[in-house]
Amino acid sequence: MKVTQKPLIRAALEGRCPTMSLTEVRVRGHSFVIDEPPYRHGTDVGPTPLETMLGALVGCTNVIARRIAHELGVDLKIDGIEVIGMLDHRGIDQEADVPVPFPTIDLKVKATTSGSEADMAEIRRQLNSRCPMSVILRQAGSTINEDWTVTYR
Repeated sequence: MKVTQKPLIRAALEGRCPTMSLTEVRVRGHSFVIDEPPYRHGTDVGPTPLETMLGALVGCTNVIARRIAHELGVDLKIDGIEVIGMLDHRGIDQEADVPVPFPTIDLKVKATTSGSEADMAEIRRQLNSRCPMSVILRQAGSTINEDWTVTYR
């Protein structure tokens, strides 16, 4: 198979950091904040950096799964995604060398499709290698436990 090199897509964000915990991020005319709860010196006006990363996994799962379904000609609706990441905080606290900060991540996806079980198996198979957030986390050593509840119409 001949592989065609595509240009890299540039993602440029900028952050303004008014306090030790608050980061105001801007990208393509959009803005969002990342903060910490008060017990970690924040003002709790936004998700933490780690919650933001797990949120990116949720968004990436939705976008890429639906893109794959579209490419396969399968109608797929993602009804909801829940994620629970178990953080080993010892590395942040310098208590231990922690090579995998999130050893396990549980990802629960509820979906509705007019496709078949075989279609969903193919979507899930491709998703594991095409969702950049999933690839990054798995290559970092995280185990992502996926639980899909699919309603077939």
